[in-house]
Amino acid sequence: MRIFFRIAFAGVLAAAAVGNAFGTSSVSYVTTVRLHDGKQVVCAVNEPRSIQAGDRNQTLTTGELNEAQIDATARLRRHPGNKNHYPSASTAPHIDCS
Repeated sequence: MRIFFRIAFAGVLAAAAVGNAFGTSSVSYVTTVRLHDGKQVVCAVNEPRSIQAGDRNQTLTTGELNEAQIDATARLRRHPGNKNHYPSASTAPHIDCS
């Protein structure tokens, strides 16, 4: 009986690890997007905080930030291997625009 529980526990751990690996996006990049008013915004998608760059002095309105985030994630929507189901907290991209 103990062996059964150990095997079942190992199976649950393996399933959780595989699910987590497939749920996170491996696509990461930094891109410059041009807003409709001509502003250029640098956006980091799924990048670690240390790599994210941009002009922190530039303030963006909520509308400008939304436009920049939508334009920055266009590459993810065109990625053929991306099977993530948005908007899950574990699969949604992390976007930092400035």
